[in-house]
Amino acid sequence: MITGAETAHLSPKTPVIYLEGKLPLVVERTAAELGLRDGQVVQGTLESKAESLRLNLKNLQPGAYVDLPKDLPAGLRLASGDTALFRVQVLANGSILLRPLQAAPVSTPAAPATPAPALPGRTEQLGFRPPDMNALAQLLRPGVLEGMLQGLQASAPELGALRQWLKLRPGMAQLTPEKLQQAMQRSGFMTESLLSQGMGAGLIDLKSVLRQLMRGGSAVDKEGLIGESLDDIESRQLMGQESLNGKEWALSMMLPFADAEPVAMRLTRGRRQPGQAKPPLVIHLHTRNKDLGEIWLQTRISDQTDIDMVMWADREDVANRARALASNLEQELDSAGLNMTRLQIIHGQGPQDPMPYAPPGMGSLLDVQT
Repeated sequence: MITGAETAHLSPKTPVIYLEGKLPLVVERTAAELGLRDGQVVQGTLESKAESLRLNLKNLQPGAYVDLPKDLPAGLRLASGDTALFRVQVLANGSILLRPLQAAPVSTPAAPATPAPALPGRTEQLGFRPPDMNALAQLLRPGVLEGMLQGLQASAPELGALRQWLKLRPGMAQLTPEKLQQAMQRSGFMTESLLSQGMGAGLIDLKSVLRQLMRGGSAVDKEGLIGESLDDIESRQLMGQESLNGKEWALSMMLPFADAEPVAMRLTRGRRQPGQAKPPLVIHLHTRNKDLGEIWLQTRISDQTDIDMVMWADREDVANRARALASNLEQELDSAGLNMTRLQIIHGQGPQDPMPYAPPGMGSLLDVQT
């Protein structure tokens, strides 16, 4: 069972009502300037300026703000001191739109004071994150954490843990089943589960290392990747925990390598129904490799030994090379007691959304326009 230290003890999700659907606010600053991502939920406090309203954004880089026009869209009433939530929409040119997620408080002289709307808790915020784990993928690219390592002081307590974790990353070419298992255990997605089983004592895992960096208040994280990556990890843990009660078991994580781009991995298996055979285990892999380009691989394992594989390669030469080596793979699987039932190699883009992303269901969002 996958749990999170910060999420396992929480009660089940309670519906949070958001007044979504108002006209978006057009912002002149770009997503790159503010370090914002598409779909991100941000909180801001209004401050009155001479010619505009300034929205001071919280939990971002110091001093992050956007200036809003004095004439706000009809139906959106904001005044100095108000706090509101917005969802970020990044356009193709890098500019951003802010879509209100809750109604701002409307004050009337005769009405009694009402408490401010409750902001979403940690669990709800993690549930809003898109499934791409983009921040974690950036953090695990070769050289990123090494650069942070160089920026730490020699006396920093987090230095030793980060250095040790970096040394334990496997190389792509030397990957074995044993090293793959160790990489999964050190990825940060299953540490709490291992500890609960008495198996994780002394384990150096990514999540613990990033927590140490956060507690140390290190200035090496210029782009805020550490906090965003922790959110990526814990949102995957939360979704994995929720899938245990659904129709499909699912586990998603990012595998790091010392000499290659990280690999996004998702394992899924449907629930076994009475009187039916055990559903196959499906493994989705996706990576961007500097030598091979972008690659997707979907492997379906049935009856413990039957292997069905489909590979997509963005580059035609890579697809042709894979076809030429297909017989070698079939022989290796046969020597391991596995039966290759199909191997299909496609030149082109692979599945973009193995885990479809949609807003929370009915009861969590309210569209006031409809």
